[in-house]
Parts: sequence; structure tokens; C-alpha cells
Amino acid sequence: MAAVTMRDFTGRLRGSTGLLEPGSVAAAVLVLTGFSFFRVALLPEFGRDLAMSTVQLGTVTTAFAVGRLIADLPGGHVADRFRAARIMAVSATGVALGSLILATAGSVLPVYVAAFLLGVCSATTNATGMTYYSNAGGGEFRGTSMAVFSAALLGGQALGPAGAGLIAGAVGWRPAMVVAAVGAAIVAVVLAWRTRSKRLDPRPQAEPQARGDQVVPAPGAMMILQAVSFAVFLTLSAVSQTLVPLIGSDDLGLGAAAIGLALGAGGFARFVGTLVGGRLSDRMSRKAALVPGLIGQAAGVALLALPPSAVSWVAAIIVMSLSSYAVPVAATILGDLSDPNRVGSQLGRFRFVGDIGSVVGPVSVTAIYQGFGRVAAFSVVAAILATVGVVCWRVLPETAATAD
Repeated sequence: MAAVTMRDFTGRLRGSTGLLEPGSVAAAVLVLTGFSFFRVALLPEFGRDLAMSTVQLGTVTTAFAVGRLIADLPGGHVADRFRAARIMAVSATGVALGSLILATAGSVLPVYVAAFLLGVCSATTNATGMTYYSNAGGGEFRGTSMAVFSAALLGGQALGPAGAGLIAGAVGWRPAMVVAAVGAAIVAVVLAWRTRSKRLDPRPQAEPQARGDQVVPAPGAMMILQAVSFAVFLTLSAVSQTLVPLIGSDDLGLGAAAIGLALGAGGFARFVGTLVGGRLSDRMSRKAALVPGLIGQAAGVALLALPPSAVSWVAAIIVMSLSSYAVPVAATILGDLSDPNRVGSQLGRFRFVGDIGSVVGPVSVTAIYQGFGRVAAFSVVAAILATVGVVCWRVLPETAATAD
């Protein structure tokens, strides 16, 4: 079968959607994710203002993660039953409310409540966006379509903290959160207004693309795909977001600016890798994208097991980031195997297991790092990724519509 082109892809999206075009969904994901992540850059600021301890600040991140976990499963079911614009409008309202609570917090408890609410809205936004793009792309374009969603998500995660830092540096952290609240409220009003139009955005109707006429994923395939989500989320939270900065500071003596620059380069690499991985999964095969992504990420983690040096540290960040597209590709396979009317429910379970990895990863891997050393910690993580990669290669079916 001839390879699909980007013109084919954009034409498919325009022809399968109505009022709420794919660009609007991507914009909503990017903006709402950005506002939800304002708190990341401002964490030290409101910690100092409210006299919060390190443990209390860590609990803020935990509250956000718990909110995501609680919302993952119901968020997937909701995404199957309601139009994307309506769900996004509700999610935007929650982001506005959570941001306002944080902006006006005078004690620790409101901060926890705000973080929890932002986590719920983050999970709902992600579930809606993933479900929408899984269906909108259809079988031939699903990998590219999911890459568009992931690019919007990554863009929000990168731009949100950057914008919050700039605003807070100029006028303070509370006005920065007010900006997030007002911006999210505007998004909510716009989306709510658009859903009142007689031109309702139809839910894209995609046909299941799994070979052998498989509609509902087999339990074994579902468990493998969830293992991909768990392994990659664990790696991102425990290694990229926790141990990598610590190695840069403690072992290499780098300052916050240098560490931030390196992580920013990693964020750009994730963006590029996601787009390339999604395109590859459509033009060649799903497994040709998924398995090298997992093995490549394992190789990046293994580089950190070497004696610390600036070269190996930066190389590890870039390799891990370029290869971190396994989650959208795995979600693409899940969409191939699923009934379009149940994609949201399946993706909810997929993200739920991944978020468990985000919660347990930092605690368990840092414990190994502290108790048994650098080599043991990174060897364990690399082994998890490599094992999941080998299992995917040996067991998962090939589902790409363009594969030979």
C-alpha cells in the first residue's frame, strides 16, 4: 500500500470533523496543559510565601498525581460519551478554579486542594485529546494524529512553566496564577459558546484497524501496552525529572541555569522524537517505531550508569528524550485494536497504569539509588524498559494499516 502523505492526513481530519476542528482540540490541550503546569515553576515561590517545608512541597506534587489517578478512568469513559468541546469547556473551568484557589491561598490546605483539582483537569484534558485524535486520524493516520496530540501536550508542559516564570519574575507568583485563571476561564467561555452552535462537532467515526478483525484488545495485548505506559512514565518521573537534575547539581556541580538549559534541550528532543515516531508508525509499522523507542530509552538510561561526566549526562538526556515516544505509539496500537466507541475507556486504563508508574517511580528508584548506588538504580530502570521492548517485539500484533 502506498505511504500516506501529510496532505492526505490533513484532508482526512478536515473531512471527518465539524465545528471543533482538530487544531482547536490541539490548541485547547496546549493551553490548558500550560496553565496546569504554571505551578511547577512557581513551587519555590509559594513555598517561601506560605512557609511550606520540602515535604509539604513534595505533597503538592503528590496531590496533583493523585488527582490524575482518580480522574484517569472516569475521564476515559466521559470522553467516549460526550463531545470534545464540552468536556474541554468543563476542564477549562476546573483549571480556572484551581488556579484561582492557588492564587488566593493563605495556608497549605488550599494549595493541596488546588493541586488536586488541577490534576483532575489535566487527566480529563489528556483523556479527551487522546480519544479525539485516536478516532480523528483513522487507521492510516492514527500514529501521526496521536503525535499531534502529544506535541501539543509537550508544548504545554514546556511553555507553561516558562511563561509562569517570566510573569512571576515581573509581577509576582500570585498575579501569575491569576493570569492562568483568567486565561483558562476565557478558554472555557469560548468552548462553551461553540458547543451551543447548531453545527455540532461530530465524533469522528473510525473503523477498527486490527488485523484478524480483532475489535476489543485481548487481555494479553492490553497488559503489554499498559506495561509500556508504566515503564515510560516511571522513567520520566524517576530519572528525567528527579535523578537527572540531582546528578547535574551534586555530581557535576552545575547551576540551575545549566541544568534548565539541558532539560530544555531534552524537551525539544522529546517534541521532535514524538513527531518522527508517530510518522514512522504510519509509514512503516507500529512495532518498527515502538520497539526502537523503548530500547533507545533504555540505552539513554544506561548511559547514566557510567561514571558521571558532562558529556554522558547530556547524551543521556538527549537519547532518552528522543526515544520517549513509545507512549503515543502504544496508544496508537491500542486505538487500532479498539472499538472507536470505547477508545476513551481503554485509554483511561492505559493512562491510569502509567500514572501509577509516575507515583511509585521516584520513590522506589531513588531508594535504590541511595541504598545501592547509581549503577544499580539505572540498571533496574534500563532492564524494565528493555524487557518491555522485547516482549512488545515478540508478542504484540502488527496493526498498522499501511504495513505489508
